[in-house]
Amino acid sequence: MSRYILAIDAGTTNVLAMVVDEAGQVIGKASEKYLLRYPAAGLVEQDPESLWKITLDTVKAVIVDSRIDAKNLAGIGITGQRSTVVIWDRGSGKALGPAVIWQDLRGKQRANELIEKGFKTLNSYLPPVKMEQLLSNLPNGYDRVKNNELAWGNVDSFLAWRLSGGSIHVTDSSNASALGYFDFLEEWKWSSDLLEFQNLPSSFFPKIVDSVGIMGYTDPDLLGTKIPIGAIIGDQQSALYGQGCLEPGMAKISYGTSGTCNVNSGSEIKLAAGTYPFVAWTRDGRKTFMVEGMVMTAGAVFTWLTQLGILDNPSQATSLGAKSTDDHSVSFLPALQGLGSPHEIPDRFGAFEGLTLATSKEHIVRAAIEGVAFRVREMVDQIFQDSVLTKPDTLRVDGGATANNLLMQIQSNVLGCVIERMEPAEATAYGTALLAGEACGIWEPYSSAKLHRVDKTFEPQWSNSEREERFGQWKSVFGL
Repeated sequence: MSRYILAIDAGTTNVLAMVVDEAGQVIGKASEKYLLRYPAAGLVEQDPESLWKITLDTVKAVIVDSRIDAKNLAGIGITGQRSTVVIWDRGSGKALGPAVIWQDLRGKQRANELIEKGFKTLNSYLPPVKMEQLLSNLPNGYDRVKNNELAWGNVDSFLAWRLSGGSIHVTDSSNASALGYFDFLEEWKWSSDLLEFQNLPSSFFPKIVDSVGIMGYTDPDLLGTKIPIGAIIGDQQSALYGQGCLEPGMAKISYGTSGTCNVNSGSEIKLAAGTYPFVAWTRDGRKTFMVEGMVMTAGAVFTWLTQLGILDNPSQATSLGAKSTDDHSVSFLPALQGLGSPHEIPDRFGAFEGLTLATSKEHIVRAAIEGVAFRVREMVDQIFQDSVLTKPDTLRVDGGATANNLLMQIQSNVLGCVIERMEPAEATAYGTALLAGEACGIWEPYSSAKLHRVDKTFEPQWSNSEREERFGQWKSVFGL
C-alpha cells in the first residue's frame, strides 16, 4: 500500500496543503486565501477561527485532489508564519480575540521600553512586546492564565492543538527561536527572566520539541482516521530544508510577502547587523542554526501594484517590466511595511524617485522589480560580510514571486551569482513534508539533499562594473 505525506503551510495570507508521495513527488495541492484586517495604522490581524476552517477545508480538498484516502497518509508536517500570536481557551479550543500578525506594530513603544529594561533581543514584531496588551484586553486575562484556563502559541501551535483535538500544546525549537521568549543562546528554554517580568507561568506556553519526530496524532473525527504529526518547523526554516541547504554557508531566498534570506550556519550561532540568529531545526537533540535577514516587502510589491491598477495581476509584472526602456530614470524603495534588513528602520517607508510626466507604468514596474533585487542584495551582502561565512556561487530561491523570470534574472545580475529556482516552488510546504516523512520512516534523515530539484537556472548578465555602478546609484538615490 502506498504511503503519502500531508504538508500544511499556514502563511501570512493563505493556507497551502500539499500531498507528497514516497518518491518525493508532489501529487496534489490545494490553497485558499484569507483576509487580513487592518483596524488602524500599523495594526494587522486575522480571524483564527477562519484560519482553522480554511486549513481544514484545504486539507480535505487536497486529499480529494490527490485521489487518495486519508488512511493512506503516513504523517503530517506543519509550517507557517512564526511570530503571530494566538491565544485560546483550553477547554473549548476557541481562539480569544484576533490573531495578531507578526507584521503588527502595536508593540513598537513597548519594545523600546523592554529594551531599556535590559531585554536586548526584542523588536516591535515579536510577541513579548504585544502580549501584555493582549492579555489586558481579555476579560480576567491574567487571572485565567494563572488558573491554566488559557494557552497561547503561534500559528503552528494553534493548528496542532486543533488538529489533535487539544491533546498537544507544542512548538518546535525553530518556531520558538522566532518568538522572543526562547533563550536559545544560553539556557535553551523559555526565558525565566522575561516570564517573571511579565508575570506569566510557563504552563501558558507550548512545550518545545524537536522539529522532527512524532509529536501526537490527529483527532480521528476530523479526517476519519488517526494520523501522526511528524514535523513542526518555522516557514523560512522549512524552505531552507526543502531546498537542500544542509551545509554551513548554503543559502536560500524566499520571495513571498517578504523576501527572506536564510544561511545555514551549522552548529554555530552567527551574528550579522540587521539580521537575526535562529534555530534552523533540531532532531534527536542535535541543533542546527541559521542567520536570517528580511526585506519586509518583496512579493507583496506586485500585489500592491495590482491593487493600484498598474498591473492586471501580479504575474503581469514580468511582461510589463520587460517593455521598459530601462533608462534608470525611475527608482523604487520597496519598504511598504518598513525598512528591514540590514537597516531595521520600521518607520522608513517606500518611495519612488524620478517620476515625471514621461513616466509610464512600464517604468514603474521595472523600477519595482529592480528595487526588490537591490534590497535583497543589501541584505545578502551584510549577512555574509558579518557572519564570516563564504558567499556561495549559487543561491537557491523559492516562493510565488520566483515565477517572475525578469525578477530572477535581474536578481542574478545584481548579486553576481547563479540563481537556482526550486521545484516545487512551494519549498516551505515541501520542507515540512520531507521532515514529516523522515519521522514516519518513508525517507532517511536529511532526504532533501537528494530530493530537492532545480526548475530553472539564471546566470549573471551584467559586468562587475555595471553591477556596482547600478547598485551604488540606487543606494545613493535613497541615501542608503
